[in-house]
Amino acid sequence: MTQAGTERAGSARTMRVRRLLRVRVSLGFELVAVASWIVLIALVMAGGPHGHGGAAHTHGTGGAAGPGGPAPAGPAASGSLDLAMWTLMSVAMMLPAAVPVLEHVGTNSLRRRRQRAMATFAAVFLAVWIGYGALLLWIAPLWARLPGEAVLASTLALAAGWQLTVHKRRALRDCHRSSPLPPSGWPAVAGAGRFGLRHGGACLRSCWALMLVMAVANGSGGGSGMLGWMVLLTGIVTTEKLARKPRRPTHLAAAVLAAAAVAVALAHGLA
Repeated sequence: MTQAGTERAGSARTMRVRRLLRVRVSLGFELVAVASWIVLIALVMAGGPHGHGGAAHTHGTGGAAGPGGPAPAGPAASGSLDLAMWTLMSVAMMLPAAVPVLEHVGTNSLRRRRQRAMATFAAVFLAVWIGYGALLLWIAPLWARLPGEAVLASTLALAAGWQLTVHKRRALRDCHRSSPLPPSGWPAVAGAGRFGLRHGGACLRSCWALMLVMAVANGSGGGSGMLGWMVLLTGIVTTEKLARKPRRPTHLAAAVLAAAAVAVALAHGLA
């Protein structure tokens, strides 16, 4: 190899090392998602606050204490705990799929306001999911008195069907659309917030049925089973968002959800 070739090879290796060592602009948000998973696992393993139930747990059963147990918290206190748990789940499950968009916001913002733009986007994006969680908590009593396995099987079937609709494909396509990001001042803040709202809305249209499954599964069983559902659904959401051709993973997810619906229905029928 000539000296020039050796220098070019060395320069290429140096650039690869620099790229590996370069701090990712979204690293802080990735660490937040990891921390959320750690906290959720610790809460579930410790049996609270929703190791026995979850985000869709009904609160209209009165205030009497169980045999040998303390009186449960009132509806307002329990509801706030449920919403806090849902918020933690939203950060853990939805933030990883939004990392490429966060990187886009960071790299297309001025260096001095990069973190502020990313934080604005993330706050608005997560606010969309927290609002959806509040809606689910409000309507949870509609399914809370029904057999949990039947509700879960029906919700899984609904999610599988939604995966195959044209509305799902359009929403997933909208998740990959960009938005203007003004460079500075209040227009920059508004631009990041508007992008977060637009992306959060598209993500909600794409994944509302999956997160409905999460709410029902959490309320039906909680505990370690909840973590299993979280891992499965997070994998589906992240794979769909990151895939260059999402149609195949979307159809595969529909098949997995349909199989899960059948399994839950059969298990309930054989019990």
